[in-house]
Amino acid sequence: MSDEDLRDSSGKVHPALCKLAQKNLERKKMELLEKELKRRRQTETSLQLPPQTVDTGDAEEASFSLLPVNGTASSVQRKHPGSALKNVLRKQDNVPSLPNMPTIHGDGSFPRNSSVTSQTASGAKRREEPLRGNRQKDTASCDPQQALLKALSLLGSDDWELKEKALSSIGQLAGSHSEVVLCRLREICLAVTSEVSNLRSKVSYAAIVTLGELFAALKKDMDSEVDEIAQVLLPMVWNSPEFLEKAANQTLGIMVENVTPARALATLMDKGAKSRYVEVRKCAAKLLLSLMGKIGVTKLAGTPRAESLAQVVGKLAQDCHKDTRHCGQEMVKMMLSHPKFKRLLEQSVSTRDLEDIVTRIKKKEMENQKGEGPSVKKPVKKSSDSSKKPQATLPSSKRVKSTSEGRLLHRAKAQVTLPPAVEDTEPLQKLYDLLEAKGFQTRLEGVAFLLELCKTRPQLISTNIVQIFDYFVLRISDSHKRVKQKALDVLAEIIGILEDTLSPVIIHLVEGITNNLNSKDPGVHSAAVKALEESISHLDKVSLMKEFGHRWSQLSGQALLDVTERITALVEWVYPRSPEVVQRYALPVLWSFLGSKALPVRSANVRTVVTKLASALYKVMGTKLRKCAASQPPHVRENLSSILGW
Repeated sequence: MSDEDLRDSSGKVHPALCKLAQKNLERKKMELLEKELKRRRQTETSLQLPPQTVDTGDAEEASFSLLPVNGTASSVQRKHPGSALKNVLRKQDNVPSLPNMPTIHGDGSFPRNSSVTSQTASGAKRREEPLRGNRQKDTASCDPQQALLKALSLLGSDDWELKEKALSSIGQLAGSHSEVVLCRLREICLAVTSEVSNLRSKVSYAAIVTLGELFAALKKDMDSEVDEIAQVLLPMVWNSPEFLEKAANQTLGIMVENVTPARALATLMDKGAKSRYVEVRKCAAKLLLSLMGKIGVTKLAGTPRAESLAQVVGKLAQDCHKDTRHCGQEMVKMMLSHPKFKRLLEQSVSTRDLEDIVTRIKKKEMENQKGEGPSVKKPVKKSSDSSKKPQATLPSSKRVKSTSEGRLLHRAKAQVTLPPAVEDTEPLQKLYDLLEAKGFQTRLEGVAFLLELCKTRPQLISTNIVQIFDYFVLRISDSHKRVKQKALDVLAEIIGILEDTLSPVIIHLVEGITNNLNSKDPGVHSAAVKALEESISHLDKVSLMKEFGHRWSQLSGQALLDVTERITALVEWVYPRSPEVVQRYALPVLWSFLGSKALPVRSANVRTVVTKLASALYKVMGTKLRKCAASQPPHVRENLSSILGW
């Protein structure tokens, strides 16, 4: 074989020659090659190869079978397929020195490795590359069925590198042989989604990317897998490293773009918008907004889930997170242009809250038209052009309180903004930067700095309490338990310092506390209980009764019992001042306990908790409790009589 046959027009060696040489192996020439190598060892001082031409097939066989020779190239890459071809080139070019010989890569290029050690390291690295590169694609194109079976078997391996290669292979097969993947789609999706939560972040990332490739390649054929995949990807948005969060967001975006819009809409409403986690709701709100723009409100108004969509959008428009609120308000703006959606919004959202939302939408439009600065809800970081500077607002005593359900913030209909003083802006900006930092130790410093500001400058915190809690709430649900526990401890102290100033964020506050009552970490649980007790001692009890009633239906386990005990403690104080609040929020809790055969809690204390609640209600209501119970099913009345001894 001549030098011209070995090289292409660019002067590089064809990578397919290794494969061609392997097909032409001839065992009978092995002895000849061994003799030549022995003669090379004898003439080691000159380090020149014999003039005889060696067949590439012999070189290929020898490169896999010969033992290493001290100080020679055969000890460097004795198992690499390209080493035999390198020997052929070495003879033809009559290169005088072995250590400076170029190493041939799979793509035919010649890197400048000047030492045997560097060649050994690069050779070891290249031995792993064929499964990821052209060789894998060639295998998939030659026999996609076998490639798929091999990938699925590798996913069951304990070696994370094999798992990563298998996921890459599945993604390539989805793009090049979608019909093969469709035949075993259910099995593939189950195998890939199970790796999303892998403790090895590289495997988890590869699984998330592979799911995106499946959605991009198979499109609406993935409709049947949307629910389960979204249920796995959404938790990755809030409780993962940053690169995994970005990958999960991108894959969810690819999902929304490629599957049936109605399918994606239903999944995001059920799995995302109703989540207890702030980041998940924010992600769902952004995707819902894009879907609504894609489908159009006219078509959505004619779907069976139009009423549910109006309810979800109404809650998102009043969410505790500023980005979620923005997306929700944009969707409300689109819905108000359609008569049916406008009517559904009026039914789903209280009149006061809907007026509040509309006022804020109009205010934003006016600000955009006038080209004024950003609103108070988006404080600006010094290093970012997209964020916004904090502005002072009116004291909390002049804000209008909201009575709507869900994770909503109490907002004023028209908050008047004041020009922020420099001495106020700097500490607030420092606080926001610390609370949003990536390192947990820096976030701990931010939580401690908030407590310091509450003690030294309570008026500054009171004036900007809404935007401050937009950042602080993320630390109450922080993925690092030390930050979470510290935030709950600080929250308990802040409640005692600020008291009624926290009224605008009471929903935000109750949600953050109750979400941690089921924590398995004793420190986090005790800190949440302490914050709960402080809220009862210092905050408005009527408002707390309402919020506990709202949250109760969304709780389970120990959190359900803890909140029920606090409702019982509030009954005696609230009923003389606002009996309708007790009847509306405390009585449904009692009826739910008495009427449910299976409660979302396993505890021997359930009967004790229910008995205390029933006794507290009977003590303040008397015979009126009997009248209210008369409208309940027979088994509820029987259980109540059994508890109270009627």
